[in-house]
Amino acid sequence: MSRRIEKINKHIQKTLGEIFQRETDIPPDVLVTISRVDTTPNLQSAAVWLYIQPLERGEDTLELLKKQLYDIQGALNRALQMRPLPRITLRLDLGSYHAQKLEEKLDEIKNAGD
Repeated sequence: MSRRIEKINKHIQKTLGEIFQRETDIPPDVLVTISRVDTTPNLQSAAVWLYIQPLERGEDTLELLKKQLYDIQGALNRALQMRPLPRITLRLDLGSYHAQKLEEKLDEIKNAGD
């Protein structure tokens, strides 16, 4: 990945974090973190990976955010000073959830052996 794309990913991540705080209707008992942004080399699209806690509310919160995607995209377009403007897609990041489950299983195995 080029240095330029890395900078664009960081900039989009920071800007979207501010937009999520200001302009979205995330329930107060849900924590949404942007874990990473993957922008295509031609800058046409960007996948935004969200870590949502608690995980049980992940799918519902993601659907809520997808309903607001038009407004989120518009706010991002106004904030970015670049062309072309990437179209964002929101995705649920389950990486930490899988790591937590794996750690629990390893602890079970370790405790069963003692």
